[in-house]
Amino acid sequence: MRSFLRFMLSLILLGIILYAVNDRYNLAAWLMVSGSTNQAENEQTFVSEIRVAMLNGLPGTQVKYVGKVEDMKWFTEDAIDMVYNMDDPETSSDYDYLRYKTNSIYAHIVGFGNALTVTYEFEYNETADETRQVDETIKRLLAKWKIEELSDYDKIKKIHDYIIENASYDTNTEQYSAYDNLIGKSSTCQGYMSVAYKMFTQAGISSRIITGTGNKDSHGWNIVKLDGKWYNIDCTWDDPLTIDGKHISTYDYFLKSDEDFKGHTRDTEFSTAEFYETYTMAEVSYQVTAQR
Repeated sequence: MRSFLRFMLSLILLGIILYAVNDRYNLAAWLMVSGSTNQAENEQTFVSEIRVAMLNGLPGTQVKYVGKVEDMKWFTEDAIDMVYNMDDPETSSDYDYLRYKTNSIYAHIVGFGNALTVTYEFEYNETADETRQVDETIKRLLAKWKIEELSDYDKIKKIHDYIIENASYDTNTEQYSAYDNLIGKSSTCQGYMSVAYKMFTQAGISSRIITGTGNKDSHGWNIVKLDGKWYNIDCTWDDPLTIDGKHISTYDYFLKSDEDFKGHTRDTEFSTAEFYETYTMAEVSYQVTAQR
C-alpha cells in the first residue's frame, strides 16, 4: 500500500513540474509509465546529445537520464538553456544563431521511478540544407572580399552594406531566417539579425543578437565589438522602405551608442548590470561616414 501511495505521489508531482515549465518554453509533455529502466547518462552527455541533434537540424532526438523525479524541470528548461549558451568558436551555427533558428521545442517524457527517457521534437525556421547553403554563400563572399586583409571596421561596414544591398524587408512577415535574407533576399528583422550575426562571426568580429522593441514593436538587432567597445548596429532599420520602392541605404543605426540608438528598447535579459558588465557599450557612437 505504501509503495502504491509513493507511486501516485510521484505521478502527481511530475504532473505539477511539467505544468510549471510548460509556460516558459511552450513545451508539451506527456508522461507514460513503463517498467523498463535505462542506464544513466551524465548531464554533460545529455546536453551534448541535444546540441548535436539541433546543430544537425534533426527533427528530434531521444536522451536518457536517471535521477529524481523532482529534477524533471531540468530536462525541459535548463538543458535547453545550456545548449543555447554554448559558443564554440569553430562554428557560427550555435549560440545566438541556433537560439533564433529554432521555432519551438516539444518534449515527450517516458519514465518509471528514477529512470527517465525524454524524446525531444524540434521545429526550425531554416532546414539543415538551408543552413549549409548560407554557410557556403558566406564563405564565398568572405573569400571574394579577402576579408582577412580588412580592418575590423571595414569588415563590419562591408557586411552591413552587403546585407542592406542584397535584401529587402518582408512586409508580409512570413520570412524569418538567415536563408530567407541571404538567399531569398527578403526577410523580417529576424533574418537580418541572424545573417548579420553569422557573417560577423565568420569574419572574426565578436557579435551578439539583441532582442526587444523598435518603436514599441517586437524587434531584433546586433551588437558588435570594435576597438574594445561594443556598438549597436541595426541592418533592418538602415534598409528602410520607401514609398516609391527605390532602394536606399543609410547609416543612422550603424555603430551607435545606446544614447544615439533611438527607438530601441532591450528585453530585460540584455539590459541587466551583469550583461552590460560583460558587453561594455561605447559611451559615444563610432564616428563614421558612408564614404569612409
